[in-house]
Amino acid sequence: MSNTICIVDGYSTGAELAPVFKKKGWRCVHIQSHAVIPEDYLLSYRPQTYDQHLILKETSILAMQELARCLSLFAPDVIIPGTETGVELADFLSTELGTAGNDYATSPLRRNKFKMQEALRQGGLHSIPQMVTDSLADAWIWVKTSACWPVVVKPVDSAGADGVRFCHNFEELNEAFTDIHGKTNRLGLHNSEVLLQERLIGRQFIVNAVSINGEHLISEIWSDDKKQVRNASLICEKEVLLPYQGEEQNALIAYMQKALTLLGIKNGPSHSELMMTAKGPVLIETAARMQGTIMHSAVVAALGYSHVTLTAERYLDPQRFTSRLWHHYQVSKSLYCVTLASDVEGVVRENRCQELLEQLPSFYGVMHTPDAGEKIYRTTDLFTNPGIIYLCHESQKQIEEDYAQIRAFEKNGALFELA
Repeated sequence: MSNTICIVDGYSTGAELAPVFKKKGWRCVHIQSHAVIPEDYLLSYRPQTYDQHLILKETSILAMQELARCLSLFAPDVIIPGTETGVELADFLSTELGTAGNDYATSPLRRNKFKMQEALRQGGLHSIPQMVTDSLADAWIWVKTSACWPVVVKPVDSAGADGVRFCHNFEELNEAFTDIHGKTNRLGLHNSEVLLQERLIGRQFIVNAVSINGEHLISEIWSDDKKQVRNASLICEKEVLLPYQGEEQNALIAYMQKALTLLGIKNGPSHSELMMTAKGPVLIETAARMQGTIMHSAVVAALGYSHVTLTAERYLDPQRFTSRLWHHYQVSKSLYCVTLASDVEGVVRENRCQELLEQLPSFYGVMHTPDAGEKIYRTTDLFTNPGIIYLCHESQKQIEEDYAQIRAFEKNGALFELA
């Protein structure tokens, strides 16, 4: 082994990986999948944590093959995506160089939301009725034929609820389709088609996992409470870490074990969103990378590990990781991930989050809040929230009280003074 890891697009939570490997004496190579880093990821990129940096300057097979040749000179033992934009390139490089990853031939199942659902349907799992098209007329016909109002309209391959809309009539469908089709999404990709899906009704969950040679370790299960906003879909409200065992958890785990295999996930982390419906669990989507925008030290405080540390362990100490497959996680402290939301836009004059929140007994930390002089946007997706707060405490009651206080601060406009 050369003790070298390659991280493709080490942004968001992916920025936390290199320091873990560096502490173990590994060399870290960073690959940038596009000539320009998307603006939403730029602030999280830490170039100083890498020993080498390579850039894919154009998206073509020849350019990707040349990049693989350059990367082979470093003899990487591990190639892993840091965030969603790096998933397909990481699959390609891993397949080309023979490292323990996921097959590039099945990569579209993990990026294209239409093909993802088709793989589940063909594999016998509950999936979402859907269609994908570049024609608004065809979209109209599908909705008329299926009679499935409200219909969910979204880009085929974006992330973070980017562009997702719930449409209740043809006027809203026209607007949503036009807003998506032909545009560039948050990941810098062209929306050549638009995905329409039947809206799922039920309670939403998150299931994170890390896989090794086709075996899947469920690392966390969260309830994913959301709320609907005007001219968008659902935005995050709070995520609550759940015990491993429970009737709903058992159903989610059984479903995801099969789903991850059907989607071709053999190695590395995955982040899945599901809906518990009257028929049972149904996958909304799976991402073949770590969950984004997490404060992994808070998860460590509650579980003893995080999606980041467990992903690293899968490669640094596969024997120890494999031994975890026969055990389930234990929650030692209650943990909430609270997403702030804003229904107004403006420039921040003063950020009072830290001084107000640190008074709360369960307050653990705050991330991604805007500094003075930065702009707050109306929250319509993950990219436009004005901050994320972690609450961690032995007492669930204390966390619930502190959560209520956060929403009171937010409602009263106390967290941010706007110009």
